Parts: sequence; C-alpha cells; structure tokens
Amino acid sequence: MKTGVTISKVILCTTPHLDWDWILPFTALCSNIPPYRIGEYSYFSSTGGDAFTIFSQATDLLAPNGTPDPAYFYSICEMGFLKAFTDANPQIAGVLKQAASNLEILGGGITSPDSLLPHGEAFIRNYLTGTSWVQQAYGLFPKHAYVPDDFGHDSQLPVMLAAMGLQGVAFERVPGGQPTNIPPLKGQGPSPAQWMTDNGTEFVWGARDGSTAIAHWLMAGYGQGSGLDPSNALTQIQLYIDANAPSSVTPTLYVPVGTDFALPTDTASCVEIWNQQSGSAVTAVAGTFDDYIQAIVGSGLLGAPQAFRPQPYYSGCYQTRPRLKRLHYDATRALLGAEIFGVIAGARNAQTCGGAWTVELQARTSALREAWLGLVPSTHHDFITGTAADYVYRGEQLPRLTAARTGANGLRRDAMREIAAQVTAAPQSGEQPVVVFNQLGFARTGLVELAVPPTQNLAAFSSVRTPNGSVPFQADADGGLLFPATCDSLGYTTCYLSTDTVQPTTQATITTSDDGASYTLANALISVDVSAASMWAIDTILDLRSANPQANVLGGTSNQVGFYLDADGNNYRYSCEQGASYPPLKLDTSVTTVVTGVQVLETGPLRVRLQAQLTCTVAGADYPYQLEYLLAADEPFVRMRTTGNCPFGYSAMTMFDLSAEVDVIAQGTPYHWDDARQVRYWTGPSMQATHDFLIPENTSGAPLCAIYHGAMPAWGQGDQNSTLLVGGLARNPGENYFGWCPIPAPPGGIDPDVHTLEYAFRVPTGITVDSDGKADPSDGAQLIEALAYTTPLTALIAPPNSTTALPASISLASVSAASGTSTPILTVAKPSEADPASLILRAYQPSNASMDVTVSLAGLQTLGGTVNDASLVTALEQSISGGQTPTVTGADIAFTAELALATLKVGWSA
Repeated sequence: MKTGVTISKVILCTTPHLDWDWILPFTALCSNIPPYRIGEYSYFSSTGGDAFTIFSQATDLLAPNGTPDPAYFYSICEMGFLKAFTDANPQIAGVLKQAASNLEILGGGITSPDSLLPHGEAFIRNYLTGTSWVQQAYGLFPKHAYVPDDFGHDSQLPVMLAAMGLQGVAFERVPGGQPTNIPPLKGQGPSPAQWMTDNGTEFVWGARDGSTAIAHWLMAGYGQGSGLDPSNALTQIQLYIDANAPSSVTPTLYVPVGTDFALPTDTASCVEIWNQQSGSAVTAVAGTFDDYIQAIVGSGLLGAPQAFRPQPYYSGCYQTRPRLKRLHYDATRALLGAEIFGVIAGARNAQTCGGAWTVELQARTSALREAWLGLVPSTHHDFITGTAADYVYRGEQLPRLTAARTGANGLRRDAMREIAAQVTAAPQSGEQPVVVFNQLGFARTGLVELAVPPTQNLAAFSSVRTPNGSVPFQADADGGLLFPATCDSLGYTTCYLSTDTVQPTTQATITTSDDGASYTLANALISVDVSAASMWAIDTILDLRSANPQANVLGGTSNQVGFYLDADGNNYRYSCEQGASYPPLKLDTSVTTVVTGVQVLETGPLRVRLQAQLTCTVAGADYPYQLEYLLAADEPFVRMRTTGNCPFGYSAMTMFDLSAEVDVIAQGTPYHWDDARQVRYWTGPSMQATHDFLIPENTSGAPLCAIYHGAMPAWGQGDQNSTLLVGGLARNPGENYFGWCPIPAPPGGIDPDVHTLEYAFRVPTGITVDSDGKADPSDGAQLIEALAYTTPLTALIAPPNSTTALPASISLASVSAASGTSTPILTVAKPSEADPASLILRAYQPSNASMDVTVSLAGLQTLGGTVNDASLVTALEQSISGGQTPTVTGADIAFTAELALATLKVGWSA
C-alpha cells in the first residue's frame, strides 16, 4: 500500500472476456450447439459457457423475472457477440435492454483489439462499428477501453483513446509480468511491471502529443475474481484486497470478476455477504469499471501524466503468420480509398438526382458498413497476431480476411470506375484519357501504376500528357504501364496517353559488370550494388546527395536472409521470451546458399527491376528464395521484395549491416510515432512493432537510414550494441503452444507457407533531423514518404462513353498548417455513421504541439456542394461537450488541432 493510503472500497466488476476466435471459431463461441469438442477436451469449463448462454444468464441476474435488479451490474466488452446474441434472441435481448441502466458497455468494439499490430484506422473502426451498433440497439455508449489480453501495448495508445473520447483503459500483459517475469538486462529498466508495482497500478498515461488516458493495470490478471461466488465471498474478497492494496495509490480497488467465457457471478449477493459479515472497514460494491475510474480520478491522487512503454511482451507474434497482416492492411487501405472515391463519385448526384441520391448514399454507406464489419474482427488480439489454433487460422481467419480484401478492393474499384466514367476529358487527336487517383490526404508526385486490360492495345502510344506537361511511360514486367504524375490530396486528375515522343528528364538505370556477376541500380539520389558473390544481397548503397557521395552507407553485406534458431518458440513468443533461462535467438551459420538464377525484369527509364533466385539449405533441406530490387527515378530509396518459406524451428529475417551501432529506432506507431530507447530483456534480436517507417539512429541520434513498409511490423536491433538491423520475414517456430488442449501440431509447423514481404531502404540525406542532428519525425516527412510508398498512385483508362458529369480533376479536401514546418494530413473522408449526408474528415498532425490548421473543401464546392457548418467530434463521431467551434469561411474550415488526431464533422448541401 502506498504511504498514507487507506483502502476504503473494493469494486467488483462482473465481465467475461470473449475472444472473437482462438481455439474455437466465432460461431462455436456464440452458440456451442452441437457441443464443439477437441478430442476429450471441452473449451468451456464448468463455470463457463458460450456467449449466448453467458448473456442469457446475465439477463436473468440483471432482470430476474423480467424486472431490473438495481443491485446487480454487468459489463460487456465485445459487441460482435452481443450483436449475434441480439439478432438470434430478440426476446431475451428485449429484457436485457430493460436493464440497460445497470449494463456497462466497456470498450464497445466489435472485438477486443490488439493495439500494436492493426492499422490505426482499423483499430478505430473496430470501435466505431461496435459503438454505432450498440448505441442504436441499446442506447448505450462506452466511456472507457478494456484491453486485458493484449500482448503488450502501443506506447502512444492514448492518442487513439483520446481521439475516440474514451477516458480510461485497463490492461494486464506488460513486460516483466506474468507468466515469464523476465527482468531487463543489467543496467536497464525497470520493467513496466516493476514500475507499476512500485509506483501504483493506476496512473495517467501520457502520449507524446499530450493525449492522456486514465490507466489501470490488472496486476493480478483479468481473471482475478473468476473464483468468486457467495459460498466463498468472505475469503475471496479479503484475498483481493490483500493482493491489490499494496500497489494502489488511491483508496479504491478494482477486481474484474470473470475470465475467458465465464458465466456471470452473482456479485450482488457476494457484496451483501461481505458488507454484513466481514467486519471490515473496506466496503465492497458491485459496480462497473466506470465507477472505478470516476473514484480514482475524484481522489486527486493520480499525479502528472507518465510516459509508458509496455512492450515487448510477446513479440514473436509481430512476425507470426505474415499473410494475416498483409491481408489486413491491404483491406484497410482499400476501404479507406473506397470511402474517399465514393464520396466524390456520389457528390455530383446530390445536385442532380434529388431523392434518388439519398437512396444511393444509403446503399453506398450500408455496403461500406458491412465491409468494415467483415474486416474489423481481424484487429482481435488472437487474429492479426497469428496466435489462433491452426484450424481457426486456416478455416476462419484466412478466408474471412481474403474475402474482406476482395470486397474492399471491389468497392474501391467500383467507385474509381464511376469517376472514370464521368470525367470531362479533352483528348487531342489520337489520345486516350486515363484517370489518376490519389487516395492519400496530401498532394504528391510519383510513379503511377496503370493496369492495362488484356483487350486494350496501347502499341500506338509512347508518352503521357499530364496537366504539368508530357512525360514518357514505361511498360512494367506485370503487363501494365508506369508514368510519373502529380495528383492533389484525396482526388484524381485526368491524363492522356499520347503518340508524341518524350525524353525522360530523370531516369533510373541498371548496369552490369562484364561477367554479369554484379549489377548497379542507380538514379540521381541513390546507387545500389548487388552481386552474385553476396548471393544477390546488397554490397553497397551510395547516398549521392550526401557530403560524401562515394561512401557506403552500409557497414557490410545487407538484405541477406538469415535463419535464426527458434526451436523453443511458439505462435506468441520467440524462444528467448519463454523465460529468463532460455537462450537468445541465434543465427544458424551452417546455412548454405547458392544462386539459381537472375533476371533483369525492367530496364527503365522510369523504373528498373532485378530479380534473383536462391536456394538456401537449412538443416539439410532446400528452401527456394527470391529477391527483387526495384528502383524508380527520383526516389531516394530502393524497394525490395523477398519471397520464401521458413523452415520448421526457425524465424527467417532480412539483415542489414549498417555503418554504425544502432542505438535507438524512431518508428511509426498505429497513429503517431515514438523514438524512445528500447528496454532490452534479452541479447540477440529484440523486435519492435513498427508502422509505416522506422529510422535507426546511431549513438549520437543521427539517422543511419529509414526503412519503409506496409505490413511488415517486426524490426529491431540484431543485438545489443550492434550495427545489425533485422526485419522479420516469416516464422515457423518449433513448439506447439496448443499441446495442452491437446491440439496436435499442424503438419510442417504453424506456418510452412510461402510469403512475400515488401520493404524499402532510404538513404540518410533528406531524413529530417532536429537542431542536434537527431532524427525527428515531428514534421511528418518520413510518414508521408512511407505512405506514398505503400499506397501508390493508380490509374484507370476512361471509357469512351464518359458522361462529362465530373471535372477533369478534383481534390475533395486538403489540410494545411498556418505556420511551422510540420505537415498535417487527412487520413479519412467518409459519410457520417449516424447522418450519411454529413461528411467526416480526420486530420493527423505529427508535431506534438498545438497546430492551427485549415481544411479546404474547395473540391466539394466544385462538385456543387456548400459547406453549411462544421464541428469537432470524437473519432467515434460523438459530440464534444465544451469543445471549440471551427470557423467556416466559404469552403474553408479553420480550427486548432491541439493533439495528434482531430475529427471534423461537416454539414453540407447541394
């Protein structure tokens, strides 16, 4: 117990933890009929049951005989299960609704999400989809998040929580805690578990941008109260007080009563027994997590916000089953594009179609809502992490995510086709209009990827006329065309395939040695040497705009595939994470590699592309691998693709030997960034869950390079005080986590499949640094470059029967800062959930300072729209009490973005 704190109250909160899927698929967890068994093992214990049984019994306790009991409270986190129950049991759900005043929606996402690996917007949409449904169905809305089972947490999680308007958060799993209790290496730490044990389980968690959340660590686990019942209430409640009091900084304790699929406990009776018979000065209360948060906030004892970095916990899952991560990110990006282009495609109809537009808007919004509902379960902490049983992974998760990506791509493609069929094109004689699309919330210039239908003959064309002049094009190795173009924020522009001959002003080149044993890929910014002697790994990278353009920015051969021994690892953990006595991941130096082929696929001038085939012999077996290098003109980074499968008992990684020791890795997080030095718990590779970009820094803070990726989160130091940077390609660890069920190990391991991972290496010149020369992501430059890498400009050929209903180019919306060097961007443009005729825009700014911004809707105005009003709302699209009122001037909306994320609701009319 902290000095001067006397415990006066213990709140017992009855809540089950309902995994979307894990050992069983979702449908079996909803209603276990017929009983789903794994051999002789039943997932549901004698005190547990499926979700429908749980909610039925909770209804009986909340409203016995149909009449609400004011003494009983119940909390539900996962709306996916509540929605399924409500749809299947409308009569019982009707009784549950009558007791809604004692029913807490805690979190309110469709599922309980991981906060480290999902796309930041998918994390928010999980909550938006769930809360929108439960608000409509039950008239309830959450105040807090509850993520008890996540395997570590995003250090910048308060950014997203504050943006959603959620006040508090509860969690359990942090480094240094159960079940492994691995301490930090000597001289580092303390671990988060030790820090909270010493300083308090409740505190104000502060992010870099100033966002905060009231945090509570479930130090005894989210199932602490699962053994409670009226027969043992006196003993158990005293045990809870004894366990929790020593690390409490306020007089109120919180005990979660429930665990995985636990049947509800009669906490009202337990409380009555304790208060009448215990003789204790501590009062027991059957209540909610909100009761607890308001009590500890009201105590005034929480203190100032604290930076908090609760990872790595189980970091093996950052690399496990990469196909899930790729599908999740592909689908998320496609849906964001579908929303943006759908708004543009339908905006003109608001003016011309009258009542029919309302029907169109409802249909479009409904399709998007269903698409998000199909996608957001993948944010679950046993889904995107790759930690489910094999038959759930292959039988439910992969099919669901594959369908989600297919559907999302279809919605985006349909909206783009609608636009392409309506643009006002003005081709000159012999020209073919093409429409270039930019779904990102900033203007950019880049290489456009034009997919060419098999029926389209483009042999007559040799260049592209763009609004900024004519440029050459290049056929790519996949049957499409490449050409450079500029496109404004959230919009499109029209270009024309032309018969004119145009010479490139800049170009990428690929040259080879006389014997063909090496190649150099180069443009004006970067030069990359690869060779057969290095198994087509990278020998040299030159930063051609640096003060020393002939100095290799590498310290040795890089982009080598390394196979690390991981025999003791499982879905969740690398071998070194199993316990303090386990050895670090060790590179298998007995692996041999031979070259089996090399081809130049593209020769420029806009992009060059080299592909090499290898055979890696690991533990006596051969594994084919393929390396690709792509270099575009005017880009300061080389793109790479590595394809192969991972041997059983190993983790496969790409290895970069940099020019100096890697001290700190600045990195993107799901919706912000961080650059704290990682606390290490083992030697050897120590991975971080990165988003979009990472910048390894030397001991002085200077950037050694930047790495960009779209769905390859696991990157880290190869060892302490090492020049090695490693990135996780695939894992096939040796241990069967589910042997206790018992579920047999899948043939070939948990993931013997072939995977393709994509990433890019950027040279240091041009990476933003502060006045001390330290890498500084606060201006957004690396994020913008990374987003442009992962989401290229795309184009469609305009059909011959275009209706000319849309202008030749549009930027739906853009955002700018009134001053400073940091660049804000728009990340979302979509119809409002509750009022699809209103527009929702989300702005992100990376500065960690208040920023005056202006959002321009000039494009909406061009489409015939008039901005009527604007208000700041939460990311869950709820009003903000006492918030600032944006200033609307014509199509411009000005406000102060006080934190990293701001959401704007715009009322407009045709």
